[in-house]
Amino acid sequence: ASGGTAQPNLFNAFGLDYRYVEAGNDVSALVAAFEEVRDIDHPVVVHIHTLKGAGYDGEETHADRQTASASPVSFDSPTGVHPTDNVNHSEPWHSDHCNLSDHEPHEGQCEASHWQNPDAAIGKPDDPRKHYGKMAMAALEPRFAAEPGLVVISPATPGSNGITHEFRERAGAHYVDTGITESHAVAYAAGIARAGGTPVVATTASFFQRAYDQFFQEMSLNRSRVTVLDFLGGLSGSDNTHSGAYDVTMFSNIPGATMLVPTSARDYLADLAWATAPAGSADAPAGPVVIRVPGEAILTAERDATLLPVTGGQIADRPQSTSLPVSVSSASGGISAATVRGTVSVTAQRAGVRHMLDWRVNQTGSHVAIIGLGNAYPLAEQTAAALSADYGITATVIDPRQCTSLDSDVLESLRDGHQQVITLEDGQLEGSWGEKVTAYYANHHVSDGSRNPHVLNFGAAKEFTDRVPLGELNERYGLTVEQVTEAITRCF
Repeated sequence: ASGGTAQPNLFNAFGLDYRYVEAGNDVSALVAAFEEVRDIDHPVVVHIHTLKGAGYDGEETHADRQTASASPVSFDSPTGVHPTDNVNHSEPWHSDHCNLSDHEPHEGQCEASHWQNPDAAIGKPDDPRKHYGKMAMAALEPRFAAEPGLVVISPATPGSNGITHEFRERAGAHYVDTGITESHAVAYAAGIARAGGTPVVATTASFFQRAYDQFFQEMSLNRSRVTVLDFLGGLSGSDNTHSGAYDVTMFSNIPGATMLVPTSARDYLADLAWATAPAGSADAPAGPVVIRVPGEAILTAERDATLLPVTGGQIADRPQSTSLPVSVSSASGGISAATVRGTVSVTAQRAGVRHMLDWRVNQTGSHVAIIGLGNAYPLAEQTAAALSADYGITATVIDPRQCTSLDSDVLESLRDGHQQVITLEDGQLEGSWGEKVTAYYANHHVSDGSRNPHVLNFGAAKEFTDRVPLGELNERYGLTVEQVTEAITRCF
């Protein structure tokens, strides 16, 4: 904002020479700056002020560049406001609708035509990131007055995840933007937690890969009560550096961390309330909690009740209870002599984290059990409906709600009458959650062969994908009703 003249100058303090280039998008200005320093005999910092996201279309003129360079971005820091909030959004390279300023295209929100014409997206409802992000901020904001240590931390790109400019202004010291420094954001949050605060770190799944060391050393090893909001986890049509297909594999295998995968707005908010419960609460978690923010499949199902045939579209409004007794006789092929826990109760009487880790059985059936993790849960219900309508097979449908551990009580109860157990997940399969279910039955083989169900795992291959449409990825990995149904019936 000072044109490079502000003092004290950080680089000069390190003993370095310093030059500032205001028109960082002007090629001629850059050439002149580099010519000036190319033969210099000592270290020099060239500080270049650029307008992020100003792409080159091939027809730009020198006059166009001069005009763009003459309109510098206004920075509102140190209040935590992200620089792109003050960019002229009428320019084609900036759009809140397509998140272009954050370089984060999203399946269904930024089709190719919208990259050239972002205004085409105007009028569309919020994508899952903005929808559930705004929901989380609305739940946290009323607590600020009574909880001085409750702090939302974003390593830049807040608007993409529903942390709006208006929210940040109202939050004041309860919101901190650390800039594009994910590792620092997590370490900073761990420090706040150790000091008795309640930090909530929010950003995109693929960006959290940059903080892997801090998740281990600062956060989990120290049992710091940090809440992580993991946006854009799972499969999407993003480019290869923004894919969230690896988040479950990463987070669910960190010792001491709990990863929750809510399948509705109600569960999502309940998980957030539990993860951020005041220290010392009888039911509070003992360490860090990662909440995988629901994605497109869940939001679409919540907006269209017909996509959840098993629960009648009422997944967000199911009654709360701690257990669901099941007494279907073995003769009918259902779960026999078992008590399977049902929907979550945030105020459950049991202390500790166990009730948050219990799997939820939403329908009991015969011969086959389908376990749908997170964004794959709607597919579990849709597959069960297809099996019933087309083959007369009633399926047990399970929402595990978390991927940190296996619910051995539920897995053991499925031995009676279930020939197959199917796991569905919209992320990398190798080394992830579904294979743990397979390993469980392999490692707990019983002598009665009829009580060892055959397990089928569905998920993504271990590969990078670059802007492949989500529908095409689901077809590639067998994550469609037709493909899952065909695989199930082929085994009977």
